[in-house]
Amino acid sequence: MENKKVKDAIRVIISLGLGILIFYLVYRQIDINEVKANLKTAHWGYLIFPIIICFLSTWFRAARWNMFIEPVAKVPASKNTFCAVMIGYFVNHLIPRGGEIARCAVLTKYEGIPMSELVGTVITERAFDLIVTLGIVFITVLFEHDIFAGVLGDVNILDSLTHFITNPYLWGALIIITLFIVFFKKKLAHFKFAQKFKGIGVGIWNGLKSFTKIKNKPLFILYTFLIFFMYYLMLYTTFWIFDFSKDLSLGQGLVTYVFGSLGMIVPTQGGIGAYEYMTIQALLMYGITKAQAGTFAVIAHVIEIIIYCVCGFLCTLILPVMNRNNNSTNNSESTPSNE
Repeated sequence: MENKKVKDAIRVIISLGLGILIFYLVYRQIDINEVKANLKTAHWGYLIFPIIICFLSTWFRAARWNMFIEPVAKVPASKNTFCAVMIGYFVNHLIPRGGEIARCAVLTKYEGIPMSELVGTVITERAFDLIVTLGIVFITVLFEHDIFAGVLGDVNILDSLTHFITNPYLWGALIIITLFIVFFKKKLAHFKFAQKFKGIGVGIWNGLKSFTKIKNKPLFILYTFLIFFMYYLMLYTTFWIFDFSKDLSLGQGLVTYVFGSLGMIVPTQGGIGAYEYMTIQALLMYGITKAQAGTFAVIAHVIEIIIYCVCGFLCTLILPVMNRNNNSTNNSESTPSNE
């Protein structure tokens, strides 16, 4: 147990340190005075929109999670699932990937659902979300192909990719690796990296299979669409805060959203640094200056962090109050009668 705590602490320190380093490298090239000037002209009243949208996206995610839980356990109360998801977001900003376990622990405590069953639903949910995210990236490239074609053309990545794919040494190496895996798969199965790859593959497959167990599939699809649409709207309405970004189109907002999402994949604490870098790169393509892009990126990220952390913390305080009657009932039922 102690070793695990030490490893978790080291992972958090490394993740946070990497994020701070990337953040420093990104913003040391930006004039802080320009950032301050941009902040002074911001229209902070528009903050109400990201806040409302954040609550809506969390409610849709909670409702969809209940649909994942329904085939394997009793359906939790919506208020508990909502708070569990919000607490999960909160913990994710403190401990990388810790939010998934935290939100399961909340429902185990207040709904009595076994942790093992809840963890399974979270794994399948994440696998399903990965598939949806890849779909969003594909759609974005499809609708904003001119932008991506320009970026790809600038670095000649298409020619490099063609040369790479047609390289005979590549295919020879792939054949050797495949044969090695086939003949030594039992021995390789004991290695951690092999177990992780297998876990990812199984998770994605289970995510696809779990869809067949959902009772109301059209509603499930609607919730999924609304979750990601709310994520996008949360970013897009943040554009309205600044004069330099308020006129960006829906398509440009989608490209910025995708770039920012890719930044969140980098293993830094809460995407710190990586999110700002990717968002800045997206906005620079639309003629926005580096100082303006840097201002928007940090404010958009800070808004998200504050909303999730404040709301998640408040949920940890109100959950015992909301479930006080349930706890009293459970305690009275568990107390043996004197008769």
